[in-house]
Amino acid sequence: MGYPQQPQDPYGQQHPQQTYGHSGPQPQYGYQPPTSPPPSPRRSNVGLIVLLAVGIPLLLLGGCAAVALVLVDTGREAVVTEADSPNMVMPSKEPSASAPPAENSEAAKEEQPSTATIGGAITLQGMDPGLKVTVTLNKVVNPATGDQFSKPQSGNKFVALEVTLANQGQAVYSDTPTNGAILIDSEGQQYRSTFHQVQEGQSFGGLATINTGDTRKGVIVFEVPEPAKLAKFQFALNSGFADQKGEWTLS
Repeated sequence: MGYPQQPQDPYGQQHPQQTYGHSGPQPQYGYQPPTSPPPSPRRSNVGLIVLLAVGIPLLLLGGCAAVALVLVDTGREAVVTEADSPNMVMPSKEPSASAPPAENSEAAKEEQPSTATIGGAITLQGMDPGLKVTVTLNKVVNPATGDQFSKPQSGNKFVALEVTLANQGQAVYSDTPTNGAILIDSEGQQYRSTFHQVQEGQSFGGLATINTGDTRKGVIVFEVPEPAKLAKFQFALNSGFADQKGEWTLS
């Protein structure tokens, strides 16, 4: 009794021995068709979006007429410029005539000369805006005679300058006038006042308080060398600390 022969593979290979009675799917032998390739990945649209975002405005700008509107207000004219049309100049308002800056009439009214001679008056401004005092140099006594208690040092002499202070401001003048007084000789040497008394006039006696519209008169005494030639007298409010200073020429 012979055994059944195994089927031959078309290409000459033998099938593996099959197990008879097995109900599962049988393996396929021979040529198998190739499987489908995996789908290609989706391309990104970023490049296309960028291209459209840049290209469309360029096309619009290239295809449309550009209009440039420039408004310049220099106080004389306004210029409007449009593409494909001549420039148009439209005056916005009449050119204003150049006028000098407005002067402060009050300040101009208060301006006073800062220099004077004997007998002249100068209105001085104090550190307080409301403090204004007109100072008048009435006379110069050279040399002056000291009283029984006041004698100059050997080689020196007394010089007395009589001044009148008139309060022209809104603030009360309260100061020691002698503190703001300086005497200058022809050599440029300056001298401070002293507290000596002279017979040719009454001193201010220290502190002077002058209300608005009121006046005070007194002499300011200096002690200088006998050969000194008087040249200038300077005076300032606030014990000499005010910015404005008056100057009187004595020769």
